[in-house]
Amino acid sequence: MISRFCAFVVLAGAACALALARPPAASASADSSASAVISDCRDHGKLTQTYTVAALRTALATMPADVAQYTDCQDVIQTSLNAAIRSPAGTAGVSDGSGGSFLPVWLIAMLAALALAASGFGAMALRRRGGG
Repeated sequence: MISRFCAFVVLAGAACALALARPPAASASADSSASAVISDCRDHGKLTQTYTVAALRTALATMPADVAQYTDCQDVIQTSLNAAIRSPAGTAGVSDGSGGSFLPVWLIAMLAALALAASGFGAMALRRRGGG
């Protein structure tokens, strides 16, 4: 009975770890959003659309040297980023996309799965010792 339960807990934990361990796909979309920010600024000399705080930050971090040196895009994007950070949520149409936590959702789910597995193994250990 205990060996079946142990095998089930290990299998469930491994399945959760495999499902949640892959890196989030948001990095590719953040890179494309950042290039869209840079292209918008380079083409128009200003930002003609609203962008997320993450896209603006990534655009500043990955801006090519020639764009930073020969255009005003660094100042334009920094000004837009400052305005987006200062404005209350919803007024400027810009949000950072976070759910109120500094940890990504996949990491929170992984920690919850590990805590559940640890409690299961703890219960099994108590049962084997005869304490529960």
